[in-house]
Amino acid sequence: MTGELLVNNITMNVPDYVFEPDYALPSLHEIEAFINQNGHLPGVPSARKVASDGALNMTEMQMAQLEKIEELTLHSIAQQKTIEAQETALTAQQDRIARLEAVVRSLADQ
Repeated sequence: MTGELLVNNITMNVPDYVFEPDYALPSLHEIEAFINQNGHLPGVPSARKVASDGALNMTEMQMAQLEKIEELTLHSIAQQKTIEAQETALTAQQDRIARLEAVVRSLADQ
């Protein structure tokens, strides 16, 4: 369910849709490519656009910022899971190396 925010009698959707399973979260590579090509975040107006419009809708900007914060949170969660998996793999590798070193030492002592 998407929450709603009412500002100046205008209903705006709070961007909790980013947490829906079918939301296409852009990869960090896609975001980087967009920034390199356009010089700003996707979904956020550029400084040039704001200057040409002569105004900035702060409510829309806050919703865009919230969307980006929520997307960043999802990326952080994914990165944390990757880190934890890598730590588990590293610990297993270290244990295996220690066991192999023990076998090599025992063979060398014979």
